[in-house]
Amino acid sequence: MSDDGRPYRSRFAEDSDAFPLRQSLRCRDELIQRGIKAALSAVLAGLLVSFGLSAHRLFDHHRARAGVWGEVLLLGLVLVTLALTIRRLVLNVIEIKELLREWRLWRTRVRTGWDPN
Repeated sequence: MSDDGRPYRSRFAEDSDAFPLRQSLRCRDELIQRGIKAALSAVLAGLLVSFGLSAHRLFDHHRARAGVWGEVLLLGLVLVTLALTIRRLVLNVIEIKELLREWRLWRTRVRTGWDPN
């Protein structure tokens, strides 16, 4: 637990007398960036699933001419990439939850005129 009673340390406040409005705006900008990253990760995951299904159908259709190992290697690579993308998506969602918590804290401090002194 940090000194001011929060379970985590603010990533934006370098010192204790940080200006609350500035920190709130920085937190909001970071929240927007994380939201865009999460959306792009979700799109990439969807495209990987679509590509994997298409590749499976392609190998299934041309089974006589295509080697089995080609499909196994390609789908294995797609699954590893998909797992890494989903991991990144989950971490971004967790980060967004923490940022929302912190943004609410800074907005409250802006409204109440919080003064560390």
